[in-house]
Amino acid sequence: MLKTTWKPFWTVFPPLAVLPVLALTLVYHGRMTSFQEDLVRAEELAVEAQTAIVTQKLERMMADVRILAAQNELADFINAGDRAGRSRIAQEYLAVSRYAKVYDQIRYLDEQGMEVVRINFNDGHPAVVPESALQSKAGRYYFTEAMALDAGQLYASPLDLNIENGVIERPYKPMIRVGTPVFDAHGHRRGIVLVNFLAQGLLNAVEKAGQTSLGDSMLVNSEGYWLLSPDPPPSWGFMFAEQSTARMPILYPQAWRAMNQAPSGTVETDEGLFTFRTVTPLAEQDRSVASVVQGESFSAGTYRWIVASHVSKASLNHLRTETVIWLIIVGATILGFLAFGVRALSIVFIERQRHHLHLERMAHVDALTGIANRAVFEERLTLDYERARRHSRHLALLYIDLDGFKAINDIQGHQAGDQVLKDVATTLATGCRREDLVGRYGGDEFAMLLTEPPDVATAVLVAEKIRERISGLRWAEQSVTASIGVALYPEHALDLLELIRLADAAMYASKASGKNRVVVATPVADGEHPQ
Repeated sequence: MLKTTWKPFWTVFPPLAVLPVLALTLVYHGRMTSFQEDLVRAEELAVEAQTAIVTQKLERMMADVRILAAQNELADFINAGDRAGRSRIAQEYLAVSRYAKVYDQIRYLDEQGMEVVRINFNDGHPAVVPESALQSKAGRYYFTEAMALDAGQLYASPLDLNIENGVIERPYKPMIRVGTPVFDAHGHRRGIVLVNFLAQGLLNAVEKAGQTSLGDSMLVNSEGYWLLSPDPPPSWGFMFAEQSTARMPILYPQAWRAMNQAPSGTVETDEGLFTFRTVTPLAEQDRSVASVVQGESFSAGTYRWIVASHVSKASLNHLRTETVIWLIIVGATILGFLAFGVRALSIVFIERQRHHLHLERMAHVDALTGIANRAVFEERLTLDYERARRHSRHLALLYIDLDGFKAINDIQGHQAGDQVLKDVATTLATGCRREDLVGRYGGDEFAMLLTEPPDVATAVLVAEKIRERISGLRWAEQSVTASIGVALYPEHALDLLELIRLADAAMYASKASGKNRVVVATPVADGEHPQ
């Protein structure tokens, strides 16, 4: 009797038991493929983000040098020889140092190599160096190299550690020196503008961006030395004789060969998975670079860095083992098809989550310009206002309205008008710090939020620079200008709605008084309207 009751079981169960085994086998192969693809994609995304950070920071630095070289105050000083102009140059440099926070020094040297203006960052306390402390740099390599360039070209030293009095400065201070020659109205060389870029912030940003991936972040120069690395291997091997062998060609030869055969890619070697992308920060034809350490010269195309991420072999094996164990547990618990169904449901959930995040992001930016839309700007304004109120901090609100936009729309059409709005949005976004915010309020109206400006004059200075940059834009010989209203908390208003009203009123006062100007709000307590 007992044997009879078990007979159907042994007849049906073995064939059915094959299904979970087959399902687990299929799931195993599929998961291994998915694991590899997901890992590679995550590493690629991290490296792409790190590459973008490097490119953006270097391009911003080089743009700053060109802007400083084209400074009106500098041109007036060179052409007129007015010594009083030195203080005006110094104040401009001081503002750049204070807000950029990435330049250890900003200098103008005359054609004899004598420092005329120098700003020292002083670890966050920038100051103008007195004339009595200025020095001649006529014999220094960077002066000679930069003076030999043509107009518009840039000299840049390789990234290395700062050396003071023949000794590597500690704590380490990664540095790049970038300079360009300046000329008077007659085309005569009148010296150079030079900045010492503090590269530690760049390295920190690259490392932070890599924390989203499994791999260890790396930044390697063209000789295979680490500028940013896990420990081990050590960074800056080319600066220390005892670490001269700490190079990728020696420690990771297979990966290094792959990195020299393609500008980007992924390669799995005996040492693990390497994802990389080559950066050529000086690839434009009008730039040149000279070596600080060896005194060699490189062409712009050969001066390169490699941004990379490394997942060790041990980490890969550990992850794969974890996957196998998980599949065995799932298969033993829920018998085959259920495990396959859970995986399918998880994939659907992930795709829906990604779609939701995509829609959420689209809801936070202006569809045309890519900057914050009005709702997001006002939400951030409210948060920053509350923070400023609680911690007794300053806050500046700029309302910006374009003058002449309708004329471009009427003459050139809406497509040209859209391009105007995009270009203005880009100008505003690049004219403020990372912690500030630019938003489009609608039509040709924009707003800018400046966090913790030291005073009204600083906010006005930012507004004036924005106004000048906007007025310098051209679209088929047409241009626009900007009427800007400025209001500060708590100087002009303690209430957020009042601050908004004052900024808006100041903007309209700017338009009423002739347009293309910056008007500072007048508090209600004064009994007057903004002028």
